[in-house]
Formats: sequence, structure tokens, C-alpha cells
Amino acid sequence: MSRATSQFRRIRYLSSAATSLIDGIPVTFIISKLHQIGPNFFDDKSSSFAELQVDGIDRPFWIHKEWLILQSSFFQQVFEGVQSNDSIIKIRVPSPETFESLLEVLYDGDADKLYDTLTQDNYFDVWKNIEFLGLGSEIRAVCIAFYQNNIELDTRS
Repeated sequence: MSRATSQFRRIRYLSSAATSLIDGIPVTFIISKLHQIGPNFFDDKSSSFAELQVDGIDRPFWIHKEWLILQSSFFQQVFEGVQSNDSIIKIRVPSPETFESLLEVLYDGDADKLYDTLTQDNYFDVWKNIEFLGLGSEIRAVCIAFYQNNIELDTRS
């Protein structure tokens, strides 16, 4: 068993056990550890909790609830109704075209990569997805920085 898989199993246990097991451990610490191993698990069918089908996207995503419930209020609600592995979860998002880059940053925490995917044409669509998914302040800060550096400056010129 690889080191990343071992770490993932421990985190999976914590997320499925009583919340008192993670009391005292800052969620930001858990998320940072998930981001360290996230690239190994992003869209990995063999370790996934469920198949995610997004209306408007022709392929499924293989998701892990550990990454999503800690960073998205939308996915917290979605997973309340999902009991077992091998589930298929179907969702609609405001902008399917910009969903994958947000999902990836939830796994790897690479805010710079997200910033690099933003354009003046897709910024508002990304923001709609961030709002819809209930994502946290770090991802919002990336979008705000892009807005200030690119969109707001253009409107002043």
C-alpha cells in the first residue's frame, strides 16, 4: 500500500467517524493534508466514493467525499443523502464549462493554476459556480484578485 493510500484511508476514517474524532484538529490542517495527496486521487476511479455526472459535461468525474465535504457547502448537502460507495450522483451547476478546474483545485489546492484558467470571458461563470458550490474564502480570493487585476482595471481604462 502506498503512503498516499495509507494517508487517504486514515482521512476517510476520520471523515466517516463521529465528528468528535476531528474536534480539536483544525479543518484547514486536514484540508492542507488532503491537498498534498489530492493529485494522486483526483478523478481516480479505483479509490472513488462515487461517480459524479454533471449536466452539460459528457464524461463522469470520480469523486471522494473527503475532499468535497470539507470545502463545499453544496457537496456537504449532496453527500447527506448518499450512503454507500459505487453511487452515481447527478448535479447541475451554473457553468459546466468551468466546473472541472474548480473540482481540481479542491483536490490539489493549486490556486495559481485556477488563476491561470481565468479569463475575462469565463470569470463570471467561474464565480457563479463558486457561489453555487459554496466554496471557501481561498478560492474566492483567487477570483477577487483576478477581477481586481484584470476586469476592474479594464473598466477604469
